[in-house]
Amino acid sequence: MKIVIAGGGTAGWLSALFLAKQNLHRDEPAYDITVIESEDIPIIGAGEGSTGVLQKVLLSTLTELEGFGEKEFFENCNTTFKLGIDCIDWNGVGDRFFESLSGTQTSSWPLDRDYVICSKYGNAGDSTLNQYLWERGLSPFVQNPDSKTAYETGYAYHFDAHKVGEYFKKIALENGIKLQTGTITDTNLNPKNGELQKVILKDGTEIESDFWIDCTGFNRVLSNAVGAEWVSFSEYLPVNSALVYTHQYEEGEKIPNVTTAWAMPNGWMWQIPTQERLGCGYCYSDKFVSEEQALKEMQEITGRKIEPLRNIKFDSGRLKEVWKKNVLSIGLSSSFLEPLEATSIHSSIIQLVQLTQHHLSPYKEDMVRESNIKANNEHFNMMLDEFRGLIQIHYITKRNDTPFWKYIHNDLKRDPLVEKILEICKWRVPNAYDFPFYNGAASWGVWNWILFGNNLISKEVLDKSLHTHAFHTESEKIYKHMVKQYGFDTKMFFPHTEFLKWVREEKEKSQKDLDNSK
Repeated sequence: MKIVIAGGGTAGWLSALFLAKQNLHRDEPAYDITVIESEDIPIIGAGEGSTGVLQKVLLSTLTELEGFGEKEFFENCNTTFKLGIDCIDWNGVGDRFFESLSGTQTSSWPLDRDYVICSKYGNAGDSTLNQYLWERGLSPFVQNPDSKTAYETGYAYHFDAHKVGEYFKKIALENGIKLQTGTITDTNLNPKNGELQKVILKDGTEIESDFWIDCTGFNRVLSNAVGAEWVSFSEYLPVNSALVYTHQYEEGEKIPNVTTAWAMPNGWMWQIPTQERLGCGYCYSDKFVSEEQALKEMQEITGRKIEPLRNIKFDSGRLKEVWKKNVLSIGLSSSFLEPLEATSIHSSIIQLVQLTQHHLSPYKEDMVRESNIKANNEHFNMMLDEFRGLIQIHYITKRNDTPFWKYIHNDLKRDPLVEKILEICKWRVPNAYDFPFYNGAASWGVWNWILFGNNLISKEVLDKSLHTHAFHTESEKIYKHMVKQYGFDTKMFFPHTEFLKWVREEKEKSQKDLDNSK
C-alpha cells in the first residue's frame, strides 16, 4: 500500500520512522512510504520538550531502526534531560512547586499514600526521586554513563526541534523512506467517495496515494481538503498567542534538567534548556495584552533584552475527526492546546502507536474501514479532551491580580473533568480511578502535582484521607524515612552537566573515528 506523509518536521519524520519499522522483518516491503517536505515552510519552535513517551519510543519501539537510539538522540539534537517542570508564580507571585515526570511509588493505590503524606508534612514533590535529582542538578543516569543504564524513574527530554527533524529525517531515509521536495498547492478528491486521490505540487508534480498522513501543521492542507472540522477549546483555555525567542547561556551557567513554566500577568512563559541555549516564549491572551506589551513584560520580569523570533497566533482545539476518509492528521494539523505539558508531541506519538499497532494494514479495504476510523477517532478525542482539562487545572489558582487572572478566576468556562476533580478534592484526595484510563492518558500521576501546587487539596482533606485509609499513625515516620532514603539515593547519580560533557566527548570521539576511517 502506498502511504504519503505531507510535511516534514518532528511529526512528519517521526511518522515516517514508525512506518519504516513496519517494513522490517518482511521479505518484501508492505508499505511504499514517501514524505513530501516543503522548503518554504519553517519548523515552529525555539526548543521543545517532550513527555516520557518519547523516551519509551527511543528505548523500545524504534530501536530496531539502524542508527536510532538514546545516545544518538543526545548527540544529534542538542538534547538535555527533563525531570519535570519548575512552576513559578502560578498560585501567586513568589509561589513555586515542582511537577515531576515521575509518579510516586504508591500512585496506583486507592490512596496515593506517599503523595498525601509528603503533601502534609512537607512538599508533594518529596515523594518522588526526581525532585531530589532536580534540586541537586543530577541526571537520571547512575555514576558511570558508559553503562548506558538509567535509573527506573520517569524522565523525558528537551531538544532543538530543527535538529530533531533533521535527525529523524536522516534515520528515515536510511531505512527506506522516500523524499519528495515541494510545496502542495492543490488537492484532488475522488468524486465517488470523497477520498483524497492526489496532490499537486508548486512545480506541477502530481502525487497519488492510497493513504495520507497530514503533518502540514496549522495549514492542515490535507484534512481541510477532505472537510475535517475544527473543534475550538478557546472557551476553556485562556491563551491564544505565543511570542517565541531564544537566549544564549551566560559563561559558566549550568544547564537545567527541568522545563521552567513561569506564570506571567497575562499568561505564562516557558524556558526550555537545550545543550546550546534556552528556547523561550510567552504564551499570552491577546484579549488582555498586545504583542508589544507582552514583550515588555518579559523583559521586565527576566531582566533580559529580548528579540522575538516570531509571534504565533493559534486557536486551541482539535479536529472533530482526526482521521477522515483516507487522511489521518498528526501533530499540529490534528490538534494544538498550548505548550504546557508537551501534549502535542505526546499525542503524536500515541497516535502513531495506535495506528501501527491497531489500525495499520497493507490492505486498503481493511484499513480505511469505518469501524477502524471510528475507534481511532474516539480514542484521540478522549485523549485531547482530558488534556484540555489537564491544561486548564494549571490556571485554577488563587491569582487574581490582573484582568487576565480575574477573568480566569471569575468567567472562564470550567472543563467538565476539572469540575469533577475539584468536587472530589472538597472531601477526599483523588486517585487513579477518578480519571479516564486509556493508552496515553495523563491520569492521576500528572494531575496530582498541579492540585498540590495550586493548593486545591486542603490540609483537612489530606488528614481526613489518611485517617480513612488508616495511614495516620505512621505517616510522620514514613515521611522522614522517605526523605532520608531519596536523599541517600541521589549519591549514585551522575551530574547533569557532567553527563552532557560526556555526550559531547563521545560525539567528538565518534566523529574522529569516522574521519580516520575515510
